[in-house]
Amino acid sequence: MKEKKILIIKFGGLGDIILSLNAMYSIRNKFQGSKLILLTEKPYDQFLKKSKWFDDIIVIKRSLFYFYDKILLKKKMDLSSVQKVFDLQTSRRSSSYLKIFRKKGIYTNGIGEYAKVKHDNPKRDNMHTYLRQEDQLKLSNITFKKKINLDWLYSKNKKKKNKIALIVPGGSKKRLYKRIPIKIFSNIIEYLITNKIKPILIGSKDDFFVCKKLFQNFPSAENLCNKTDFFKIAELSKQSTISVGNDTGPMHIISKGDNPTLVLFTKYSNHNLCGQQGKKVSIMRFEKNDFEFSNHVLERIKKVALI
Repeated sequence: MKEKKILIIKFGGLGDIILSLNAMYSIRNKFQGSKLILLTEKPYDQFLKKSKWFDDIIVIKRSLFYFYDKILLKKKMDLSSVQKVFDLQTSRRSSSYLKIFRKKGIYTNGIGEYAKVKHDNPKRDNMHTYLRQEDQLKLSNITFKKKINLDWLYSKNKKKKNKIALIVPGGSKKRLYKRIPIKIFSNIIEYLITNKIKPILIGSKDDFFVCKKLFQNFPSAENLCNKTDFFKIAELSKQSTISVGNDTGPMHIISKGDNPTLVLFTKYSNHNLCGQQGKKVSIMRFEKNDFEFSNHVLERIKKVALI
């Protein structure tokens, strides 16, 4: 008899992956005697492999066509060995994947017509990811774990550096409207340097030019744009005096470091749906007045970082 497996479906972006860690861990905790399989995409396979929560991680590259994804999935795993499927992505695409499992009589938890257990709470679209996934898993009698062990995310290197501040001034090029004006970051960096705290610029290739400009203006800062991975960011978050950044993926990792973290939102993203989670996270909303907002941020930095 083949060993039954539990399948979790979860793709990126980074922030959504981090916000789903509690749900993934909760499923792992519920089915401790089963093999847990994750369906995801690069680079999150290597990231989540470190957690050791999964017995196998299946990677596919999502195409323009849903049917091709399902062909890949059939090639990469034995569908008949799956006992239950939990769709944490709950997109139109991932919901369509459930069809190939439901046709075989396999238990599916998600949304849409192919979910045997359907999360049809009329408020789901207005719920934060945490609360939405907690509500979804409750339908399968899964206790949502709000406190989980993330030691695997951090380096064992306990060496402390001089006072540092992580600055995340960019964000996806596809969502430039989520970035606050660069002048505000200039004011923040100048304030930190004046108070003998070394700013460290964090970002990806999408953030190269904004980081380069800030570094040119403040050469005493350190520019690690496109020079960090998920684990390096997590390590730095544990060493930081304060972290400040836009609503973007790295800020979700940094928020888990449990040091003072300010996340700057524009009107184009809603922290009530996808806000960063952590013990010392502050959400600040930018409207239009650069000068006034800069002062509010500096006051907050002074308060939470005891500068």
